[in-house]
Amino acid sequence: MLQKTRQFVAFQGYVLFTAIVVISVMGIGYSVIRLDRDSHLSSVRREAEQALSHSTDQIKLRFFGAVQVANKIESLLGPEGEIPERQVALVVEDLQRYNPSVIAVGLAPGLVLTHSFPQADNRSTIGLKYWEIPTQMQSVARAIRAQHPIVAGPLPLVQGGTGFILRYPVFRATAPYGNKELWGVISIVVSAEGMFSGPQSPLSEDHGYIFTLQEVHATSEPRRFVSDAGALPASKPVVRAFNMMGSDWEATAIPRGGWPSYSPQSPYLLAFALLSAIMLVGLLAVLRRTTIKEQNANALLVEAIDCMDEGFIAFDERERLVMVNRTYRDYHQSLAGILHMGVTFEELVDFGLARGAYPQAVGCEAEWKAERLARFRNPKEAYLQPVDNDRWLKVTEAKTPHGYTIGIRTDVTAEKRAQEAAEAADRAKTEFLNNVSHELRTPLTVIFGRASFLRHSEQLPQAKGLAAALDGNAGASSDVATAVHTFQRFVSEQGAGISGSAKHMLRLVEDLLDWSRMARGKIELDLAPTELGEIASSVIEDLHPEAAAKGLEITCSAEQPTEAMADGIRVKQILYNLISNAIKFTDAGHVHVSVASHGDEAVISVTDTGCGIAPDHVDHIFQRFHQVDTSMSRKNGGLGLGLAIAEQLAALHGGTLTVQSRLGQGSTFRLSLPSAEALALPRSA
Repeated sequence: MLQKTRQFVAFQGYVLFTAIVVISVMGIGYSVIRLDRDSHLSSVRREAEQALSHSTDQIKLRFFGAVQVANKIESLLGPEGEIPERQVALVVEDLQRYNPSVIAVGLAPGLVLTHSFPQADNRSTIGLKYWEIPTQMQSVARAIRAQHPIVAGPLPLVQGGTGFILRYPVFRATAPYGNKELWGVISIVVSAEGMFSGPQSPLSEDHGYIFTLQEVHATSEPRRFVSDAGALPASKPVVRAFNMMGSDWEATAIPRGGWPSYSPQSPYLLAFALLSAIMLVGLLAVLRRTTIKEQNANALLVEAIDCMDEGFIAFDERERLVMVNRTYRDYHQSLAGILHMGVTFEELVDFGLARGAYPQAVGCEAEWKAERLARFRNPKEAYLQPVDNDRWLKVTEAKTPHGYTIGIRTDVTAEKRAQEAAEAADRAKTEFLNNVSHELRTPLTVIFGRASFLRHSEQLPQAKGLAAALDGNAGASSDVATAVHTFQRFVSEQGAGISGSAKHMLRLVEDLLDWSRMARGKIELDLAPTELGEIASSVIEDLHPEAAAKGLEITCSAEQPTEAMADGIRVKQILYNLISNAIKFTDAGHVHVSVASHGDEAVISVTDTGCGIAPDHVDHIFQRFHQVDTSMSRKNGGLGLGLAIAEQLAALHGGTLTVQSRLGQGSTFRLSLPSAEALALPRSA
């Protein structure tokens, strides 16, 4: 239940974190898009302001040119106000060529329009009386009152449409006082649409702007010209205020589609933000899946370790506890108060020492702690450790590639107790065999001695007396003498058999006694410089009859002198075992013994041409009671202790006993002992 609650809380946290990340990314994306939109809008407004400024400058320039034309027409008037039509027509033609937006130039002496150029296009306006048209008269009156040119508009034109009109009042000087008298008005009509048209105008339709133009602070209701009234959006336009002909004017401009809601880069930024959010969500999903897998793997590992029958404990590279299972806690119940994550191994050892958790450390706590820390920091082979609850643990520790220390505690209490029981039984068996062997050796010695007498019964005084009695009795028949001799020979033969068996039994008993003494560590060596060649020759001489009985040739080659630091009696015992085995297991051929020095070693080799040893038995022949071939062992006798005793005696000398053998071709046993120059120290088992 707790695990499910943790998983639910973790999932809710993941969902919340993912939502926060997505909202944050989208918020950042929105902020970037908005900043980009604002930057783009500022750029568009600057462009509109520049276009409006340029256009208003063009308007002022055009009306300034119109004033110059009106002034020129004024200069063409006659002394009595006559109008030179041809000359004025040429001037107007030049003006229209320069400024195509000019649609008419009208001359109105006495405020009655008498001439309108071009005449062909404006005949309908001839005879117009300004005072009859209030919309026209207002601007005319303003110009007359101001006595300088003004621009009026936008006004509905007589020709149709809307336009702006330059009113240029003309005054003539009168005699005799030179007072100025109103002659009339020169009006230059400019099309409102044409004023902003043409490829050179930044506010033309080709450039996508909607503009307005109006006079401010006028005496009458201000009028405003809008280039596309139907498309005028309700947005803040750019505004340009300027002065023209003594009046204040205001021009505005706005893109035809309105101010942009977003920049051209906004779709890409939005796509990038969405893609980033999707990628982050995907990355978070992958991270969550990976985290869940790691958590599941860690949970599985922890559960698996908790299910182990062995105690498990792990420390990091700083020797701090990072993992421990239930079995370890059960093994070390006295450490329960400190077994928590983060505790160091040294603190764990100190805690256990303070509570007597380590029986073997009692009385030598400091030394035991130093040794334990050294084993922990440089783990090698496993070892046994008793703990506070009469339990034996096998401690196995190892270092990981990352510097972690892993410890395994295996309960070997049952095995330890079984081992102790087996050792006790082995000691009892050894003592029993030792006692039995001692008890057997005495009667066997007696049997062997008595059998020796029987073996040579003819040498006994009684036999000699019987022979003398028979020889002195002339009446004794030859049959009786023959029967007596036959009986003596039979007794000798039986005595020889009993003697051989007794000798063999004595050898077996001696082997058992030697093995018993070795098991109890009771064999002591009397080490001294020993000539090995003499010992080898002596053993060969003793065993020569056995070899001759089997038709074997036994030879010896020795370097003189070859001395070893050894116990001569025990070396002789080793050679008896090796050479007698060679004779036993060789049916034809020879046995050769060689003695030589090799550096600091003296080496005796025993080579035979016997049956050899199978490869799967070579590694076991020095084990006690091991028999290579039980049928052959029964045939030749022996307990399987000879080679085991020989190998242990060689080891006690500080030497070695090795074998090389090929099945069916023979064997070579090599005894290596320290040479006399090596000055080996005495050893005891």
